[in-house]
Amino acid sequence: MKFGNVKRQHGRVGGLDEVLDFIVENCAAVTRIVPGRISVRRGKGPMGLKVQYPTAAGLKCLYGGLGTVQEVFLICSDAKAATGWLVEKGIVRGNDER
Repeated sequence: MKFGNVKRQHGRVGGLDEVLDFIVENCAAVTRIVPGRISVRRGKGPMGLKVQYPTAAGLKCLYGGLGTVQEVFLICSDAKAATGWLVEKGIVRGNDER
């Protein structure tokens, strides 16, 4: 897998591919995206990406879809800049930051 791409080995929640492709193509701070585990979603909430917390390599995010939620790891050179860019572009809400 080359850097600058989204890892395609694992399945992804519906609608997630478009979001991840936009991020990796347009955010200079994000070098790679690795989708993670998919779980059943309980309750109802807004669909979309939420920044959960920073990690040593970047950011751990959650993407809520219809009845499912998926972990998404953004590998970043600067997690703070990546979070700011995500908020600025409206991909995540400002109160989702940590």
